[in-house]
Amino acid sequence: MTSITKEILEDAEKEAEKTILRAEAEAERILERAKEEAERRYDAIIRDGKERIRVKERQMLSLFDLESKNRMLRAKEEIISEIFNEALKRLQRYTQTEDYVNCLFRLILEASGQIHSDTLIIRLNERDSKILTEEKLNEFSRKMGIKLIKSKDAADSIGGVIAMTPDGRIVIDNTFENRLRLLRDSLRVRVAEILFGGGNERSQ
Repeated sequence: MTSITKEILEDAEKEAEKTILRAEAEAERILERAKEEAERRYDAIIRDGKERIRVKERQMLSLFDLESKNRMLRAKEEIISEIFNEALKRLQRYTQTEDYVNCLFRLILEASGQIHSDTLIIRLNERDSKILTEEKLNEFSRKMGIKLIKSKDAADSIGGVIAMTPDGRIVIDNTFENRLRLLRDSLRVRVAEILFGGGNERSQ
């Protein structure tokens, strides 16, 4: 082998070694970049997963809190409704007392103060219509200084009166049910405060 040939082969080997080294270095850089990218993706997936878990936990806690509040509100409303039903029962028992006729007079007098008419039509339930006789009605009329006329239509109530002008344009519902219904919002707050220590939540 001539010295020229030997020199050429040595140069070729050196170049090949350089090429191999460059290839290995490039491969290492590619692998390193791939590793870094994989780690970034892994970290992103972990972060996304953790965030999804946190969001789900918050959603579950919110739903739990909302359901707990709804259950509490339903329980309060059930108890308050029971109390109002009991109030109606007591009012119904009150209609059996001697003082009830005087209560009817007070309710008619109150309605008269709101209507300001010299004639009032009085609607009662069937039982009260028998209690409030024409004689008693005339007595009320004299005391109030207006004409009271008993309606032929019966009121659908446990007690109280519905008073109206003869043309029916102004109506005052002084039945026990309506009086209690008008007081319901304020009474339910007071009842809730007594039963639940100041809670005044309202159902939607």
